[in-house]
Amino acid sequence: MDDPPLIKRDDRKLLIGLAVALLLLLGWFGWQRHKAQQDEYQTSLGLARVLSVTFQARDKLEVGRVDGALDVTTVDPGLFRFLRSAQKATLPYSVAYQLDLSQLDTKDYRWDADKRVLRVTIPDVAATAPNIDETRRKTLATDGMFITREAFDNLNRRAALLATRAASAEAQKPEHLNAARANARKAVANLLKTPLSVAGLGDVTVEVAFPFDAVRSNEQWDVGPSIAEVLAQKQAKN
Repeated sequence: MDDPPLIKRDDRKLLIGLAVALLLLLGWFGWQRHKAQQDEYQTSLGLARVLSVTFQARDKLEVGRVDGALDVTTVDPGLFRFLRSAQKATLPYSVAYQLDLSQLDTKDYRWDADKRVLRVTIPDVAATAPNIDETRRKTLATDGMFITREAFDNLNRRAALLATRAASAEAQKPEHLNAARANARKAVANLLKTPLSVAGLGDVTVEVAFPFDAVRSNEQWDVGPSIAEVLAQKQAKN
């Protein structure tokens, strides 16, 4: 008498069916993953192009300005004691804050597809060289028995130098830098709003940060690969 089969014919069909279903399910998941990667690549590529064109068109962006007037006192010792002279003057100045958009690259962009948030890390703002307005200089007082033309020019040059140094120090004060940084965040977000919409990327929230923001809040900004890394991974697979 023959032994009965370990797996009945109906059970064998069921197992085959399950195996086929499992393969189809794995294939579907694989296709979905491939499609998601393709969508991520295409979106990253589109974002890279939009950002590159937008930032190239606006190389340097002025994001703030501080103006004022400085009282400076200068002394010219002269060749002899009786030629000593001094001057007190008020010199208006202005210092602009600029954002260098040419430094930005795809490594500075991160795209959160789930939240539809584009995070852009921008370089810190930089103060320009102070502009001393000599045309609005006011001489408040001059002291000296005899002020030569050379001494007068020397007093003016020293006054401009002192005003430049004082204006540079004023421009580095935290309140002025922080105001310029706040303006930079808003300016970059507004700058990207229309190009992203025209590119058909829909409703995108732009978050702008400086490199030191990422250091202070690593979890907030380290949410995934940068656009540069996404594009590099795709090229490596081709």
